[in-house]
Amino acid sequence: MTIPTLVAKYQEKVTVTRFKWVYSTLANAFTMAVAENGVPETWDLNTPESMANILSKYMRISEKCHHTKGCFPDNVDVVALTGESRYGTIGNLDLYVKEKFNNGIVLLYTSVNKNCAYVYTDSEGTPHNMTNNCGTIYAFITTNKFNRMGLDHFNFVITPKGILPLGYNFNDSEIRQYCTKNWTSNSNMNGSACGEWIRRWNNADYWYKD
Repeated sequence: MTIPTLVAKYQEKVTVTRFKWVYSTLANAFTMAVAENGVPETWDLNTPESMANILSKYMRISEKCHHTKGCFPDNVDVVALTGESRYGTIGNLDLYVKEKFNNGIVLLYTSVNKNCAYVYTDSEGTPHNMTNNCGTIYAFITTNKFNRMGLDHFNFVITPKGILPLGYNFNDSEIRQYCTKNWTSNSNMNGSACGEWIRRWNNADYWYKD
């Protein structure tokens, strides 16, 4: 193998290993939280902080940055897999509930839905009752300044049956659609299903192969 190929394969291994670690950590925390507190539909979920307090009890968190600076370096740019801007800089904001592990991985709790249900209003103003979604966690496996969804950070959905990568309920074609570095649309959601790609196929070929 050439040196660039070896480097790419090493980077892929690191991405997969760190994703699997955080997925396993979240899954174990969920199992223990359910054993002590019952199913998440009954949890007292009023704010992202309430979810963090429930789950972090079962994880080895080294630093909590609830609505304060910290856990991130300043001015982290959150972008889609192709580099398209998503949320701009987040590292210097105190609006988020963030928690950090000793290995540098950071959890960011972005939303919670009491009773694991919410109403989504589409672009035409039509409301839709959404179920089986108790909240969302972003896991930043690196804190690179140019932070790509599906490479540096991954989306997890808290469901009544576990904490799963976004796209857990997608078919294979949909996973590939939302996880490609050759994305051609204007959507900033490219990379959102890459965690499920890793879980399903045990690799990160979407980035490291042409």
